[in-house]
Amino acid sequence: MPNYYLIALSNKENLEICKKELMAGFPNSKNGFWAYLEINEGDYVSFLYGAKIHNLYKVSKKITYKNKEDSEKPWKK
Repeated sequence: MPNYYLIALSNKENLEICKKELMAGFPNSKNGFWAYLEINEGDYVSFLYGAKIHNLYKVSKKITYKNKEDSEKPWKK
C-alpha cells in the first residue's frame, strides 16, 4: 500500500522548479536523508508551499547524486 507525503518548500522558485522538472530535491542533512530513505517508488508526494498543497505525483524513480555540484542543480541556493 503506498504512502502519501507532503514535501515542504522554502520558496516559490523551488516550487516552480519542482513542478517544471517533475522532481523533488532534498537537502544534504539528516532530515533530507530521512526523507529520501522514507519515500519509496510507488508512493505519492505533494508539494507544500505557502500553506497550500500543490499537485499529487506518484514516485516513479529515486536518484542520488555523487557530486555536490550535480546535486545542487537545478536548485537555487
